[in-house]
Amino acid sequence: MSDAYEKRVRKDNWGNFSILRHRAFDGVLVTSKNSGTHWVKYMFAVALAETYGVPRPQYFSEDAVRPYIGWPKDKPTFPELPRLAFSHTIPHKLADWSFARGLAGLPPYVLFVRHPMSILASHHAKWNHELNVDWLDYLRGDPSGSAYRCDVYWLARFWNRWGDLLEKAGDRIYRVHYEDTRANPRAILGGMAAHWQISLTSKALDAALKAGTKEAMAKKVDPAAEANVLQFRKTPLEEQFSGEALDIYRERVDALFRHDLGYDLMHLPKA
Repeated sequence: MSDAYEKRVRKDNWGNFSILRHRAFDGVLVTSKNSGTHWVKYMFAVALAETYGVPRPQYFSEDAVRPYIGWPKDKPTFPELPRLAFSHTIPHKLADWSFARGLAGLPPYVLFVRHPMSILASHHAKWNHELNVDWLDYLRGDPSGSAYRCDVYWLARFWNRWGDLLEKAGDRIYRVHYEDTRANPRAILGGMAAHWQISLTSKALDAALKAGTKEAMAKKVDPAAEANVLQFRKTPLEEQFSGEALDIYRERVDALFRHDLGYDLMHLPKA
């Protein structure tokens, strides 16, 4: 591995103290990037609103959902709601030790992830109007972590740290696959709520599922939010990850990833 990558790993593992803000919350949703974050947060926010009798979020954008599942630095908007936060954070190395987790008062986590092939394809489709980078060059990634919001090196750092923590504190972390959520969103939303000890009503779950369809969300686009959140990626994954692209991806994954988080990383995700 390159010196630039090792330097960034040390910075993330030992210099990121943002996890200490989590002690103020009843639960934290941690997601890998481009993994359906807006979708699952919006559905859960609608279920919370319906259960607790507060207004629904007007849009599915990050800012519109923050009163329900906010940033760790946010103050409560609705005091009657359980306090939930959202993050893409890579946890500090001290979180590996039980005494440190106890002293920090860390809450239960939902770890929401997606197959890395889908993440990389989605991120490139979403952000290449800014990146303007060739697909193969993007797949090669940047070991220093400075060129891209998310690439194979970011994913490796995220996967490895949360994989380490799952081995040491798995009872505090409910790992969820995006693909399983697409297959059975009611079960996953219910599992998230149970992990956070939140009692969502059946009617609230019905409302969340109805609100979370792509057709319904297309009517809830925030005009002030970032563009291109609802993506319609045209190139199939099997075309994007073939030939040289597949070789690059597999070489990077084999060299960098220590944990799979329940995925077959070397092959296309199951439909």
